[in-house]
Amino acid sequence: MCRILVIILVLAALLFPLAAAAGNVPRAGEDIADQLDDQLMMRYAGTSEDVSKKELRALARSRILIMGTTPASINDLEQANPLARQMLEEVSSALVDKGYRYEELRKGKDIRFDKRTGEFILTRSVPRLAGRKGIGQAILAGTYVISGEQVRFTMSLITTTGNEVIAKATGTVPITPDLMPLLQENMPAGSGLKPSVYTRLQ
Repeated sequence: MCRILVIILVLAALLFPLAAAAGNVPRAGEDIADQLDDQLMMRYAGTSEDVSKKELRALARSRILIMGTTPASINDLEQANPLARQMLEEVSSALVDKGYRYEELRKGKDIRFDKRTGEFILTRSVPRLAGRKGIGQAILAGTYVISGEQVRFTMSLITTTGNEVIAKATGTVPITPDLMPLLQENMPAGSGLKPSVYTRLQ
């Protein structure tokens, strides 16, 4: 009986880091969405004596349509890895849960979509996107940087009418062994567990 208990404790100790690591990406995505939401609510929710704060926020969120693009590597804006695409999924999912409308961008003249790396904004003229789509109020775009121990994401919401950044958020994901397959597109072959980019954040 004692031996079985020891085995269970050892297995739990081995599996706990993997379970914790699996939750790092969703937590970072939710944190980024929370930051963006707080900033948007400060801008657009307003105040009223007749309507509750909760109702004003729900109304403001329902009026904002966000179009999402994959975060790009800060060292090569035409590259992304699976972690970046997963982060977009986590952030967009959290924003939808909060009540925002969301549209996937998969192709178009001003958006380059690559089956391997995702979709990227190719033009600085974001209003051209609004002209083609006609319904989006903000583009969700971002970058990431890989250091020896973490991946740092910076996400921005950019208006489609004037290129103004209306909200900006950051999030960090620790690099753990189970995360390495999601970073593979940024690592040279035969490099083991170390990413190929060693940018240091100050």
